[in-house]
Amino acid sequence: MSPIVLPTAYLAPVSYYAVLYAADEVVLEANEHYTKQTLRTRCTIATDQGPQTLSVNVEKGNKLKMPIREVRLSSHGDWQRQHLYSWATYYGNSPFYEYYIDDLRETFLHGHDGTLFGMNEALRQHICQEIGFAPKVRYSEQWMGPLDCVASNGAFRSDAPSLPLGNLQVPQYYQVAGAEGRQAFMADVSILDLLFNMGPEAILILERMRGAKCQEV
Repeated sequence: MSPIVLPTAYLAPVSYYAVLYAADEVVLEANEHYTKQTLRTRCTIATDQGPQTLSVNVEKGNKLKMPIREVRLSSHGDWQRQHLYSWATYYGNSPFYEYYIDDLRETFLHGHDGTLFGMNEALRQHICQEIGFAPKVRYSEQWMGPLDCVASNGAFRSDAPSLPLGNLQVPQYYQVAGAEGRQAFMADVSILDLLFNMGPEAILILERMRGAKCQEV
C-alpha cells in the first residue's frame, strides 16, 4: 500500500490525527512552497462563542515561492501570547488543561528551530506522544503534487484552509465549550480540544475513527 501524504499543519484537526493514527505510513510534505491561509498556519478551537481561528504569524518576504521548511516564525505581533491566552481562556476549565499545558507551552514557545515547519512538527510529535501513539512518519524527498490524499470522500488538499470531513466523522465527545448547552458540539476542531477535554481517552476517539481510510491519489 502506498503511504499517505499529508501537509504540515498547526495544531491540526482531529481528523488529521485520526489519519495519522490509522495509517501504516505517512509522508509529510516537506518540499512544497508555502501556502498562506491554510491549515499550515491556522487552527480552529471550540469556544463558548463558537469556533475561533488562531493564526500563526510568519516573517514577511516572498513566501509564496519559499520552500515550506524555510519559512520562519515572526517575532512581532505578540501572536504567541495571544494563542496562549486563548488556550487558557477557553480551555482553562477543561478537565485536562492543567495536566498538559506546561509541557505544551514549552514546546510551543521553545521546543523547535524557529521555523513554521519545525514548530508544527514539534507540536505534532509532542501531541502524539501525549495521546499515546507513535505514527510512522517520514519527510518527502521531493514535492508530492497539489492533491495530497483523500480520506473517504474528503480531499486533503495542499491549498485548502482545512481538512474536509467527507465521511471521516468525528464522534461526539465532551467539550467544555458546550457545557450547560452553551454551544452545539463542534466537530473536527483542533486536536487541542480533544486533548484538553478527553485526556487519556482521546485515543479512544481516534480508534473509533480508524475505519475511515485515506488513499493517495
